[in-house]
Amino acid sequence: MEPISESLSPRDVADVVAYYSKLPVFTDPQDNRSFPQSRPDPAHAGIASRLISFGDGERGIPPCQTCHGPVAYRPGVPSLATQNADYVLNQLEAFASRARANDINEPMRTIAALLTEDERHALAEYYGAGLGLQPGSSK
Repeated sequence: MEPISESLSPRDVADVVAYYSKLPVFTDPQDNRSFPQSRPDPAHAGIASRLISFGDGERGIPPCQTCHGPVAYRPGVPSLATQNADYVLNQLEAFASRARANDINEPMRTIAALLTEDERHALAEYYGAGLGLQPGSSK
């Protein structure tokens, strides 16, 4: 994929991103990944559930579900419902350190930098356990 992506112009990249962001989001019945992973520590589940459902208004952190679902989705924003914990944690850390910078207007870089290390781990464990699949799934 890398050789193909390197040949794309900035306009081509924007067109590809726009195309994929408009595709419907649904579970692939042939997806055989090892998912969900083990349940998170109960304390971490509480932290993650609060951040996903309510965010933290005092620190300017919106609820994760307003962009990543399952309550709402913003165009171009991926669902996190079936991502594994390591992937979610790596991406949050990359955004927090600004190593990843593909978020227009920097929402994820800002939010991830505001999260504590424990909160990033809690969110990764929560999504990796499949608890982000539907509203109220942590109960």
